[in-house]
Amino acid sequence: MSNLPVWNLADFYPNYKSKIIKDDLNKIKQDTISFQKKYRKKLKKINKTQLIQSIKEYEKLEERIFFIKSFSFLTHCTDQLNKDKNKFYQSTEEILTSIEKNLVFYGIEINRLSKDKTSPLNVTKYKSWIKNLNKFKKFQQTEIIEKLLIEKSITSSSAWIKFFDQTITRLKFNFRNRELTETEIINLFSSHDKSIRKDAALSFGKTLKDNIFNFTSIMNNISKDLDIDKTLRGFKFSESSRHLSNQIDKEDVDSLVKTVKSNYASISHRYYKYKAKYFRQKKLNFWDRNAPYPKSKNVNISWKEAERIVLKSYYDFDERLADIANVFFKKSWIHAKPQKGKSSGAFSHPTVPSCHPYILMNFHGKIRDVMTLAHELGHGIHQFLANEQGLLLADTPLTLAETASVFGEMLTFKSLVKNAKNKDEKIYLLRCKIEDMLNTVFRQISFFIFERNVHSMRIRSELSDEDIAKIWMNTQEASLGKSVNLTNDYKYFWAYIPHFIHSPFYVYAYAFGDCLVNSLYSKFEESSKDFNEKYFNLLKSGGSQDYKVLLKQFNLNPKDKNFWQMGMNLIKNLMDDLEKIS
Repeated sequence: MSNLPVWNLADFYPNYKSKIIKDDLNKIKQDTISFQKKYRKKLKKINKTQLIQSIKEYEKLEERIFFIKSFSFLTHCTDQLNKDKNKFYQSTEEILTSIEKNLVFYGIEINRLSKDKTSPLNVTKYKSWIKNLNKFKKFQQTEIIEKLLIEKSITSSSAWIKFFDQTITRLKFNFRNRELTETEIINLFSSHDKSIRKDAALSFGKTLKDNIFNFTSIMNNISKDLDIDKTLRGFKFSESSRHLSNQIDKEDVDSLVKTVKSNYASISHRYYKYKAKYFRQKKLNFWDRNAPYPKSKNVNISWKEAERIVLKSYYDFDERLADIANVFFKKSWIHAKPQKGKSSGAFSHPTVPSCHPYILMNFHGKIRDVMTLAHELGHGIHQFLANEQGLLLADTPLTLAETASVFGEMLTFKSLVKNAKNKDEKIYLLRCKIEDMLNTVFRQISFFIFERNVHSMRIRSELSDEDIAKIWMNTQEASLGKSVNLTNDYKYFWAYIPHFIHSPFYVYAYAFGDCLVNSLYSKFEESSKDFNEKYFNLLKSGGSQDYKVLLKQFNLNPKDKNFWQMGMNLIKNLMDDLEKIS
């Protein structure tokens, strides 16, 4: 645990104080001004060749902007208590926001072109980009308003996101005469000692309660900002912009939510009733929901062992994917060491095609950390392969963004079960996997319903902390069932979930990805012809193709009323297996 990797950002710049950054910012500013002079109000007059050339120039400018933006973010997220890095991050964001205003006209004017003008692009790789851009056409505003919205974001949504990050990073949780960070105390929730879990959970809840004024203010302002944007652009629902950027129909999301809710009792409630029985309690305390089972061994996994387990599962599936995963370890593209000031949780940041993805996680040597590593490597591989599409098409919509990550988890889980030494080890793995799936599917959908209710109520009036807490408790009780005891100490736990602030309505993507992969993995187990090649091509496609087209080659259709239930059934089958051998 003392030799956990930290990433090397030298592929961007020597360090955040490098003079090269300032030079690059100045050069990009000048180049965007030149681009604006060259093409603004002139796209209707240029020919096909010039139009394609303009897109290529636009793509290169955006890549240079996101190159610096990625470096700034990655520098900041591992050391958020560093005042100099905070200043660098904020100033860089403000400069880049100012620069991006010079490019606002381009998307607006592309959408104003006639179909006759853009039809020649249908034979180029930019066909999908134009098509997706056109979906935003009726929601776009004038160039002046769009520029204003970008500039105002610094003091609106971006400011509240930054305030949230700084607040959560600076919180100190009192635990047995020690002050712990968020990551450190959350890690105690999975302690084998029930008294440690209880004390950690109560301390966590108390600290959130003591700071709930800040979190309530942040949530209210994020929600109001979203509502203003919705009204200004003419969206029907607060979540509509998320679905549009995800390239998904609201009906598909509604179908997913309905299916998951209809399985609350038969899967989620059933599992927690099973777990309560083994804890010899009528109801699980909320701090025992993800706790190790009584008498289970305290399994500590080294980083090297975690690396070996995950890479083996990838190599057993496809050497091409495993070779890419291996590069992340060899070239220090992973930051796994927990440290003060570092973001909690985990992510794989795609950066830009001219660079490569970087993975952040907080490794504590648990089986869940192994699954997190497999998950984020799936993202990293996906992003690495999609980079060949170029910046405008490399970004995968959220409908498929969780595919490779969840598939990677499934590969690792199946590999561990296959190599289990005895029944107890298999029971342990099944319990871990089911809990992960409950957290990915049922918990995330309950989060999504929570967001829907919060944003719906916020449209009418500002919400108090008690208003939000009531919505939180109702949605969580519905998903967890009567076998989990949610006391008042749990009522403010909504406040630490970063997705609610960073990317409202993102959370359904996890459930979408998990259920989709459950169906996809069943196709793999059927030894479907050319599965690996189709899967490889799916990852390489990035955002260049519609998800329904990509899934069709696997004979999967999200419009099928039984599609989501297939994903539910896989979890049910794991529950059946667990109850049979327990």
